[in-house]
Amino acid sequence: MVGVEFIGRFRMRKAIIDHYEKTWRDFDAWFETHQALYHSELAALEKAASPGPGLEIGVGTGRFAAPLGVRFGLDPAFRMLNLAKKRGIRVVQGLGENLPFKNASFPFVQIVFVLEFVENPLLFLREAARVLKQNGALILGFIDEDTRWGEYYARNPSHQEYFQPPAVKDILKIFKEIGLEYQEAYQTLFQPPPDISEKEEPKSGFGEGGFVVLKARKQS
Repeated sequence: MVGVEFIGRFRMRKAIIDHYEKTWRDFDAWFETHQALYHSELAALEKAASPGPGLEIGVGTGRFAAPLGVRFGLDPAFRMLNLAKKRGIRVVQGLGENLPFKNASFPFVQIVFVLEFVENPLLFLREAARVLKQNGALILGFIDEDTRWGEYYARNPSHQEYFQPPAVKDILKIFKEIGLEYQEAYQTLFQPPPDISEKEEPKSGFGEGGFVVLKARKQS
């Protein structure tokens, strides 16, 4: 039974990677046609930004890492990494569940729109915490399950198989389990899904906006 479950997870992960290897151009072009949404999310991430040579896990084409000055990026999709590299990011191909970096390598780690695809967030975030330096920051950006945007994706059949937003309350529990101290949160996407017409200014906290940014600190 365990073997069957493992094979199922492996196939799903491979399917997701293959999808982005084929559609990386469309993925990157999406940001050009959804400027209000993209810049609203970027503004929320800027509120939580940390200094230093950080890492983005699941960097994709570098759409968030590049404007935020994130120096390093990791992703399993090779073709997406090629574009991230052109945007000035030092890229590594790999998986977030098994990071090819030593303990305490980075002052901050950023993860944006990745937890929605992760089978085991606890293991995934524990690995991210491993490569954080003491007092380093973990910055997460994701769709909050307990909002209108989370409900929208839950009802949309085209997203149900792979894209499953987590709940903030569950991520906060994981922080405690892996030795991270929650610090602050910012939220945006207050307009109803599936898109917004005007850029929004982020608010502190969570529970109202569909996109939330959580920041936690690695305890010394």
